[in-house]
Amino acid sequence: MPQEITSVDSNQSIYRAAPGTEILYDIAEDGLGSRRLHDLQHVESGDGHLLLVPQPSLTDPNDPLRWPTLKKWVTFFYALGYSFMGAVTGPIMTAWMVEGATFYKTSIQRMTYTVGATLICQGVATTLWMPFAVKYGRRPVYLFSNTLMGVGCIWLAIASKTTYTSFLVGRAFLGVFEAPIESIVPSTITDIFFLHDRGAKVSYYGLSILGGNELGPMLSALIIQSLGMAWTFYIVATFIFALSIGQFLHMPETMYLGARPTLDFQQIVTDAGKDSEGVSQIEVVELNTFTVPKKTFLRELSFWGLNDKSVSLWQAFARPFVLLAYPTVIWSCCCYGLAISWNVIMATTNGHATVSAGYLILGPYSFSPAAQGLIFGSPLIGSLVGTYVCGPAADNVANFLTRRNNGIREPEMRLPTCVIAAALTVIGYLIAALCLHYQTHWAGPIIGYGILSAGGQMGATIAMSYALDCHQELSVELMVTLASMKSAIAWIWTWVINDWLIRDGPLVVLMVVMAVNLVVYASAMVLYVKSKAIRIWLHENNFMRACKLA
Repeated sequence: MPQEITSVDSNQSIYRAAPGTEILYDIAEDGLGSRRLHDLQHVESGDGHLLLVPQPSLTDPNDPLRWPTLKKWVTFFYALGYSFMGAVTGPIMTAWMVEGATFYKTSIQRMTYTVGATLICQGVATTLWMPFAVKYGRRPVYLFSNTLMGVGCIWLAIASKTTYTSFLVGRAFLGVFEAPIESIVPSTITDIFFLHDRGAKVSYYGLSILGGNELGPMLSALIIQSLGMAWTFYIVATFIFALSIGQFLHMPETMYLGARPTLDFQQIVTDAGKDSEGVSQIEVVELNTFTVPKKTFLRELSFWGLNDKSVSLWQAFARPFVLLAYPTVIWSCCCYGLAISWNVIMATTNGHATVSAGYLILGPYSFSPAAQGLIFGSPLIGSLVGTYVCGPAADNVANFLTRRNNGIREPEMRLPTCVIAAALTVIGYLIAALCLHYQTHWAGPIIGYGILSAGGQMGATIAMSYALDCHQELSVELMVTLASMKSAIAWIWTWVINDWLIRDGPLVVLMVVMAVNLVVYASAMVLYVKSKAIRIWLHENNFMRACKLA
C-alpha cells in the first residue's frame, strides 16, 4: 500500500498541479501540517528536513542519484571538460582573423562567416544528436561527439594551410560534431544531482562554456603567434582525444530507466463554506520490492546499454520544436541568447578592430595577436565572479524563499537574481561603449568586458536553471531548444555585427544590445508574478500529449 502524507497550506491556498512545483522542505515547527514528511528521503537542514527531489531509488545502487559523491563529481568533471573543450574550439581563431584573411586573400567579413558556420551548424545539429541521448542514453553521444570534435580540429589544422573553402566546410562540420555541448551537460546535471543544489552545478557548467570562450582565445593567441594556427588546432585535438579516453574509463551512463519513489500530488478541496481550506495529499509510491545487483566496473564501460522503448526517435526529435510554444521556454531562450551576445560581438570583431582606422571593439589600440588573446582574461575573471554570485548565492536565495513559502519550491524563486544580472549588464555595456566611443585608455573597455561577463554568466545560468526547474522531465529536449535558439541568435550577430559597427560605431551598437537585454530582464518581473499560472495552463493543455509526443 502506498504511504500517504497529508499537508495543509497555512495560508489556506489550494495547491494546484504545475510543472516545476515541488515540496522541498519539511519545516519542523509550522507549515506542513501535523503529519511530517520525515519518511521521505531527506537531509537535515537547519530546523527542518530538506527533501531529496527527485527521490532516489530505495533498492537500486545503480541509480545515479545514489552514486557516491566522488563518482558524481568525477562524472561531472568529465562533462565540464567536454563542454569546455567544445567551447574553446569556437573562438579559437579570433587572433588569426586578420592573418587568415590575408592568407586566403579574402575579407574580414568572409572570415567571420567561418565563425557563423560553426554556430548555425551547432544549433541545427543538436536537434539531431539529442534524440539519441533521450532514447539510448548520454554516454554514446558524449563519446561519439567528443572523438569527432578532435577529428574536426585535425581537419581544420590542415585546412588552415590550404583553401578558404576547405576551412569553411571544416568549421561547419566542427559545429555539427560539437553540437551536444550545450544541451547534454545540463541533462547530466539533472540525472545525478538533486534540485536543492542544482543551481550551483548549472553555474559551473555555464562557467565551462563561457570560460572556454574566453580562455580559449587567450591561450590560442599565444600559440598562434609562436607556432601558427595549424599547431593550435593540433594541440586542442590532443587534449580532446585525451579527454575521450578519460570519458570512456570514468564516465558511466547517467540516464536512469529504473523505478523510483514518486510523489503524486492530488488536490482535495473540502467545501465547508467560509472554513473551506485546500489540502495537498502526497502519495509516495513504492515501485521496487527487490534489490538490484550493483554493476561492475566492466559493465559500466559498455558503450551502448540503454533503450527507452517508451520514446521513439521521432518523439525525441519533435519535442524541442513543441517547446517553442511554451512561454517559460521562450523567455529562457531570449535571456540565454542575449546574455552572451556581448561575447559573440567581441569574438567576431576582435581581429577586425586591430587594423581599423575607426573605433571598433578595440578602437585604435592595434594590439598584437598575443595581446588580443590576453584581453579575454578580464571576461574570464568576470565569469568566475558571476559563477559564485549565481551559483551558491542564487541557490541560497531560492532556498530562503522556499522556506518562507512553507517548504514549497517554485521555479520562479530563482528569478530575483535577475536584478543583479541586469545591473551588471547595464554597467558593463555603459563602461565599454563610452570608453570605446571616446577612445579612453585601453583598461576602460577591458574593465567593461569583465563586468559584462559577470552579468552574462548570471543571465545564462538563471535562464537554464529556471527552465530546467519548470520542465525537468524534458531536460534534454529543453536544452536542445535553448542551445538551438542561442546559436541562431549568435549566428545572426556574425552576419551583421561588423558592418553595423562600421556604420554606427560601438556606442550605438552596444547601447541597443544593452537595451534589448534590459527588456528581457525586466520581463522576469512579469514571470515572477504570472509564471505559476502559465505553468498550470501548460499542464492543463499538455501540448506534448496534444501532439501525440508524450
